[in-house]
Amino acid sequence: MIAPSSPHDAHPLLDVAIDAKRFGERMLLAGTRLSVARGEIVSLVGASGCGKSTLLRIVAGLDRDFAGTIMLDGAVQHGPSPQSGVIFQEPRLLPWLSVADNVSFPARARGACGARVDRLLDEVGLAGTGRLWPKHLSGGMAQRVALARGLFTQPRLLLLDEPFSAVDAITKMRLQDLLLSITRAHRTAALMVTHDLDEALYLSDRVLLMAAPDSQRAARIVREFAVDAPRPRTRDMTFNAALRADLFASLEALVPA
Repeated sequence: MIAPSSPHDAHPLLDVAIDAKRFGERMLLAGTRLSVARGEIVSLVGASGCGKSTLLRIVAGLDRDFAGTIMLDGAVQHGPSPQSGVIFQEPRLLPWLSVADNVSFPARARGACGARVDRLLDEVGLAGTGRLWPKHLSGGMAQRVALARGLFTQPRLLLLDEPFSAVDAITKMRLQDLLLSITRAHRTAALMVTHDLDEALYLSDRVLLMAAPDSQRAARIVREFAVDAPRPRTRDMTFNAALRADLFASLEALVPA
């Protein structure tokens, strides 16, 4: 079993060891190891059903029905932590709360942290929108609010589950660049699930390829791709065409015809 680990830090921010995760009698994950360094962006890619989102939920503390250990900044995690900000595919804003109160919701601090909320909304390009209701927001605006909410507790790690898959192409590119600027400004690491291989290569320091479970084996991380291209990167992927071709071919080989 591959045990991906970052070369950037001998003592990673996140250290994941999942010995077993079952759905009923079915073994989904077994012997899964990965780590994320401080400030690093790591993407999980693979075909549907390979356990990417389940792995992310375990790291987020949203699924405790597994055997293993999740360590964040050297401490064993037993559930959701303010040191981790979670951003889902859908913004999941509460329609009965204003934008500002949605941002501060992780701390249940409605109206009590106005200055911090205003700074975060300004940072994600939504200055002056705090009093709006979610129904007044476009999809891209709502996902920016979700990013601000994920940052509200000043987490060390962002966990993102296909965060930009529900918006149009131009908005997606803008949100990708926003994520890069946010992680750089806050020195925040990120672990992201995505089906978009170009997105993974554009954003990540490393890409981990997962294979789906079969009758013989549980889902597993089968390859690690280090993206050594300097930033800022171009979107045409000419910075590492060979790596892109290798990643696409490796994924295709794992998907049944």
